[in-house]
Amino acid sequence: MTTRGATGLTRRELTVISLMSAGHTTPKIAIRLGLRPRTIENHKRHIYAKLGVGCQSQAISRALALGLLDAPGHLRLDSEPGRPILVIVSGAGTCCDQVMQSLLADAVPVISVRMRQPLTHDHAVRWHRGALAVVLVDPTPEDWTLPRSLGAPAVVVCSRTPEPSVIVEILAHGAGGLVFRDDIADDLTVMLAFVSRGRFAMSGVYAEALARLAPSPATVAPELTARERDILSSIACGHTIRQTARALGIAAKTVENTQARLFRKLGTRNRAETLAIADGWGLIGRVPAELPADTA
Repeated sequence: MTTRGATGLTRRELTVISLMSAGHTTPKIAIRLGLRPRTIENHKRHIYAKLGVGCQSQAISRALALGLLDAPGHLRLDSEPGRPILVIVSGAGTCCDQVMQSLLADAVPVISVRMRQPLTHDHAVRWHRGALAVVLVDPTPEDWTLPRSLGAPAVVVCSRTPEPSVIVEILAHGAGGLVFRDDIADDLTVMLAFVSRGRFAMSGVYAEALARLAPSPATVAPELTARERDILSSIACGHTIRQTARALGIAAKTVENTQARLFRKLGTRNRAETLAIADGWGLIGRVPAELPADTA
């Protein structure tokens, strides 16, 4: 089998993670590739292990950072070359108006969505034969269902400069690009064309903010206890405090205290920053066994 880079991903695994980054679910990927869902899940586990991550969002972010998603994974499989890109804008406020004005000035076909609503059966979207892209202005967690339902890349525009931890969360959702509000007129149309081809880009202000999160190359990674490593692995998998406590057989308060100690050692304030710093130091190991689902 053909492999690529130090991660050793096979051609099939590269295809799977490309489809994952486009927002496709396991059943949809199985249908597209003519495989069983269980086979796709096995491929995903191998991808997580090879990339040293614990969940899908981290795998996509790591693959982007390694340049493994330079193929047009977000392009619609039925899109026709030469067709203009269709942009769906979701949001409200003056920043959203600025986005609309910029796209219209550049003669970009655009649909404005003021309320959360499914667009999979919208006439313009359904019959459009070019690439699709979504612009999310100040997105909430619920807004990410729009690009996922369309299998389209998302470019995020924030009306205010977000904290680095917020940028990390946006990237964890699989955003294809981040545009600073002051760069909308100059960069938005170009970036949309860029991400519609499966690429990734962001305004410099966001890159600088993320750079401040990364540990200095000269800094020595702190020594973690076995329990702290367990908690870090649990955070990487997105488990709750209760799930972690049940899996490790300890009290939830003990998990909270260990997590607070972990934050102090890494110099972080929350889980998002902790994942970013720990990943930079190579402290996040391979995905552990599944924890039991939380119960009431």
